[in-house]
Amino acid sequence: MGEAAAIFDVDGTLVRGGTERLFFRYLIRTGRLSPGRVLGFLLRLASSPKSRYLNKTYLAGMAAAETADLGHRCFQEIILPRLSSQAVTCLKAHQSRGQKIVLLTGSLAFLVLPLQELLGADWLIATELARCDQKFTGEIKGLHPRGENKRLLLEELARHQGLDLSSSSAYGDHEEDIPLLECVGRPVAVNPTRFLQRVAQDRHWPIEHF
Repeated sequence: MGEAAAIFDVDGTLVRGGTERLFFRYLIRTGRLSPGRVLGFLLRLASSPKSRYLNKTYLAGMAAAETADLGHRCFQEIILPRLSSQAVTCLKAHQSRGQKIVLLTGSLAFLVLPLQELLGADWLIATELARCDQKFTGEIKGLHPRGENKRLLLEELARHQGLDLSSSSAYGDHEEDIPLLECVGRPVAVNPTRFLQRVAQDRHWPIEHF
């Protein structure tokens, strides 16, 4: 039998609010995104709303190393103060029982890497961005960790690392996390949306508020 793990979504679960949205606003506030680039990006989002979570064109052409550095600064200044102390206590309790910790989020990998380091999480599965000549292309590399892809990516990690998902816990706040919650033995709805709350109640899943 493999090891038990605790899998945590980030946005709305560990951190109050959306981390990438906070980063987007940070880039605007610090003058890294011009009004013209912002407007163009928002128009592209409006014209293709179904693919809005896949659209990272606001980062196209930006130097990867410099942008990652900005992400780290944004984490320290904006995201860290939004980290839920109750969520951290929950995560640390799993660690104290010898369980592995997985952060599984659709947010940008470089933006939440400091969170993995801070919490001592064993693995981070997040959105990786394609690069060309050390610059972001605006495209996603690999599977986008959202919805059903969260389950696929977690199951792949479990196979490679010998994790026993049937004895593992998962925490998520959104209906997009349902595939993730369904594939573990102990799913927990955290600060759930109305839809997820109904599903959790119907399936007798624990509901927590961090």
